[in-house]
Amino acid sequence: MILLTGATGFIGKHLLSALKKKFGADNIVVLTSKKLADCKYLLHEDYKYDENLFLNAGFENIDTIIHAGAFIPKSSVDSNNISKSNSNIENTYKLLSTKLPILKRIIFLSTVDVYKASATITEDSNVDPISMYGQSKLYCEKMITTWGNQNNVVPQILRIGHVYGPGEEAYSKLIPIIIKQVQNNETVTIYGDGSELRAFIYIQDVVEAILNSIEFDEYLGPINIASGSSLSVKDVIDKIIKLGDSTIEIEKKSVDNSGRDLVFDIHKMKKLLHTPQIDFDEGIRLEYEYMEEQLG
Repeated sequence: MILLTGATGFIGKHLLSALKKKFGADNIVVLTSKKLADCKYLLHEDYKYDENLFLNAGFENIDTIIHAGAFIPKSSVDSNNISKSNSNIENTYKLLSTKLPILKRIIFLSTVDVYKASATITEDSNVDPISMYGQSKLYCEKMITTWGNQNNVVPQILRIGHVYGPGEEAYSKLIPIIIKQVQNNETVTIYGDGSELRAFIYIQDVVEAILNSIEFDEYLGPINIASGSSLSVKDVIDKIIKLGDSTIEIEKKSVDNSGRDLVFDIHKMKKLLHTPQIDFDEGIRLEYEYMEEQLG
């Protein structure tokens, strides 16, 4: 049986659907703060639960945890919220303290925000988070790998990159913001010259990589789940404007510091987990049409 946390988040919703399809709903249980339909679940009450929660509920046969639940900043300002960042550490520790007698593996969804800026990011790049959020995820990585080694449980760290696709509109992120502006025929704003590079990976490819990691029977080190292709912010905006067949204005605003480029070497991901199948043009069309239908 697989235990999933974070099932109500952007990635978690897609992941839960895929898990039920692949393994069957009866083999999935969700630890959640909200009641769910068509799924076995337990409410964690802000992670204030007894260590016997799963045993008392008859879920003693959980052998895999996918820990996707976490505070994830909805904006750059939110990334240094100390209390919320600390909750990532506290809630992960609480999860590890829960009795699961036949647990074999724990898959942790971390973030590429743990890395120090570098020309091309690989799993061997230096880690030096610039935000409290990134620091909290890095600490959780170490806690999970240490705990796993001490308890004969296989850990696996997946560092998730910039994910896009239907469902991300709850976050103040580049793509959903620009899509909304284009669909509402509003002026689009670029901060800086728009030349900084971003690497976006479609949600379907992320989910496929996570599912494949369930097959690991040994720790293979952190793996970046990201795109190997990067686009400038200006190129992303131009593609979205083209989808809307729009002639709206683009306003450029100067900034004190330009954003860093994000370029990834994803050889390890492709070798061990998954080669991304959805290119950006197709993925952005799918998200644009989704938002037009659902939010328009």
